[in-house]
Amino acid sequence: MTSFRLKKLLAREKGVGGLLTGLFAALDEPLAILDDEGQLIMGALPSPDTPRKERFVRHHESVAGMAVGGVDSPWPSRLTALLGYLLEQEDEKKALAGEVLDKYRELHLLYRLSEKLANLPRPEAIARLALEEAAPLIQVTGGVALLKSDADEQLTVLAAHGDTPALRDPSVPAGLIARVLQNGAAELENQAPAEQYFSQAQGGSVSLLCAPLKSESGVFGVILMICARERQFTAGELKLLAAIAAQTSPAIEIARLHQMKLEQARLERDLQVARQVQAGLLPRHTPEMPGWQVAAFWQPAQAVGGDFYDFISFPDGRLGLVIADVANKGVPSALVMANTRSILRAVAASAAPDCCESPAKVLTQVNDILCDDMPPHMFVTCQLFLLDPHSGRISYTNAGHNLPYLHAAGCARELYATGMPLGIFPGVSYDDYEITLQPGESLLLYSDGLVEAHNPQGEMFGNQRLENCLAATHASGAELIVTLMRLLGEFTGSAWEQEDDVTFVSLQRLENRL
Repeated sequence: MTSFRLKKLLAREKGVGGLLTGLFAALDEPLAILDDEGQLIMGALPSPDTPRKERFVRHHESVAGMAVGGVDSPWPSRLTALLGYLLEQEDEKKALAGEVLDKYRELHLLYRLSEKLANLPRPEAIARLALEEAAPLIQVTGGVALLKSDADEQLTVLAAHGDTPALRDPSVPAGLIARVLQNGAAELENQAPAEQYFSQAQGGSVSLLCAPLKSESGVFGVILMICARERQFTAGELKLLAAIAAQTSPAIEIARLHQMKLEQARLERDLQVARQVQAGLLPRHTPEMPGWQVAAFWQPAQAVGGDFYDFISFPDGRLGLVIADVANKGVPSALVMANTRSILRAVAASAAPDCCESPAKVLTQVNDILCDDMPPHMFVTCQLFLLDPHSGRISYTNAGHNLPYLHAAGCARELYATGMPLGIFPGVSYDDYEITLQPGESLLLYSDGLVEAHNPQGEMFGNQRLENCLAATHASGAELIVTLMRLLGEFTGSAWEQEDDVTFVSLQRLENRL
């Protein structure tokens, strides 16, 4: 190879070869250049019977050729020095050309990568593209992109490329990976123990390049390039991977945010549908009965909630009024709410005559059924009122719910009734209570979202404030509910974020008018 390079160098007519040809012609003595096999490249050899001087042209510890001249001539030594220097210059030019080519390839890679990244909407596809583009240029056997999860910041595999062995435990970063995550700077590790990083490694070593994926909020993952062959990564290759990671990071972060927004929009659509479904489970109209006025209000703290109310017709003609509150909020509570409502209606529809007289027996059956399927740490508070609209007589029971209020102009008092919430222990019995609602009196049922609301100073609305409001107002029915919601708004302020579901049911016996 060296001899070929020497021939090519000397064959350039306008270069070194031309200068040497002119030198040989000007000298009045024989002078020649031979290749490493003794073949004449340029000049003329001294006659065989003339003493000669031979000097070797050395390059990379090997003989590239020979300069031959007269025994007393200084030119063979000068010529070998010149040729050695020229060969070194050729090496430097080639190395420089290689560096320029490598830089061009790197810039071309980054440019091509930026073009392709713009068309990829998913983080997995972006990471896979970065690995695929980087692998041939850096000359690795495999690569993997690891991402922190939003929940617990454990690492998960986002994408992999090539022959990538299974990581020992991607959720618990080790060694090089842990340092890059912590420091946010790219690192390399040549000839690292393979068993430290890969679960199925049996001895041997690997060389690793690791660069952070970063956003404004910090490091959210890494790109790890792997070479299972015996080779040493360079600082230049580390810089290249760091540049690839820096270009890839914003694209992954934007794609993640885009995905999160799409998922959030999908969840919001699903929740809106769920809210419509849940609202459809509530009564569409309040009962209309001569001499009575019924009003209701329901406002969940989230898209769906655990509060509900219902009006149920019993076989003997009585009207059942229900208000209930499932522990917690959101979708789980909404599912338990739907189940509780269905069970209540099913028990009421099949109620024996004695159950029509006893709301406590109804809730006892409901509780036993709920206990079979109630999720852990959840329960339902509930009140059931059975109204005889002809006499005004009301029998009621309470399963751990807020005490109802009996309300007339200038007066309000709680109706005492206690009991265990539904869904905790089977076999629980409940007590029946009874009142007769007189003309002009109202019954107010409500959930704890009202009395447990807080103002900006952290003060709770409370039962005493509710009782004072009831005593101070002459409003009833729907007007009373509007009044209470207005007072709640004044108490909590305009910036209030509703803490819990708010539900009301108001039952008023109208005064007789002649």
